[in-house]
Amino acid sequence: MKSRPSDLTGFAALLGESFSSRIELLTQVLQDAHYPSVGTYKERLLIESIRNYLPKSLSVGTGFVMFPHSDLAPRAGEHFDSLNKSAFCVSRQCDILIFDGDQYPPVFRDGDFVVLRPEAVKAVIEVKGTISIEETRKLVDSCIDFGRKWRATQMFYREHHQSLVDTPALLTMCWSVAKRKDGRPKTNPAKIRREISSIYRNELVESELDGFPLLSNLYIYGEAEISGVFGIEDGCHYGWMSTDGCFKRFDSSGSVYRDKDRTIAALLAQLHLTMGFGKFNRFFSYPDETTNDKLLPYEHHGIDWTWRSVKSSKGMSFNSRQLHSS
Repeated sequence: MKSRPSDLTGFAALLGESFSSRIELLTQVLQDAHYPSVGTYKERLLIESIRNYLPKSLSVGTGFVMFPHSDLAPRAGEHFDSLNKSAFCVSRQCDILIFDGDQYPPVFRDGDFVVLRPEAVKAVIEVKGTISIEETRKLVDSCIDFGRKWRATQMFYREHHQSLVDTPALLTMCWSVAKRKDGRPKTNPAKIRREISSIYRNELVESELDGFPLLSNLYIYGEAEISGVFGIEDGCHYGWMSTDGCFKRFDSSGSVYRDKDRTIAALLAQLHLTMGFGKFNRFFSYPDETTNDKLLPYEHHGIDWTWRSVKSSKGMSFNSRQLHSS
């Protein structure tokens, strides 16, 4: 008897679809009676999927990151340790923190709530119920705030001969595009992509790019993936690209159709790729049946280059994920 071929694409699509069905169950019961509970449930489902996917050496929590920096008003006194002249600032609250709690103990921990040292952090994931241009601006502003604190700490570490740390992945999962009262979307993935690119271009100068953690991926469930992209044609470029958030599949006649959500599978794959596992296998993480956009064009596909012809020393930092030693 001939065995049935495995369908990893179908499995990955059902992974995303299972979110929709479980959320729909709760929505049918609550309707609009308590919308915040639905949002909390979505976040819990995402944490559950991430926790099941990660190796046992990594943990998942929510909370803050502490950043040591130079003390602008050092304390005086004969017993003050001159080798430890540092102060601390704290990140804004992070919805989901993925961290190495085995090698780097949390500064504070109470259940899933944690305060972490920078070297423990592997990824930060923000969760948004809906995304609009206004929410995009708030999100990128939060990412820039985190990035500047992170980079300042790495420069402080380098100055005081402390080991530098790889930048964490900054990701966002959005459950839908915000809608107007008449049900029409307020924006679309192409406009969100352009807004991300524009804010970074206006807020960051080239000298800051070295070792600066950027928003690497924004997912809109069942709709789009907006990801940071690196190009080297005619110079070193960096920007953001929007692609379809659903799988492209072939039917029995060989025609391509748009299937179920791929953003959940893409988020898990991105975590595996960027968090230094060292054992990335694209055959398991990228189960697309085709990536040829010409077969089924996505209306919001495109790239906005944020920085063009970046100097090679700064351009290399996009790949190194660490502040340069020079």
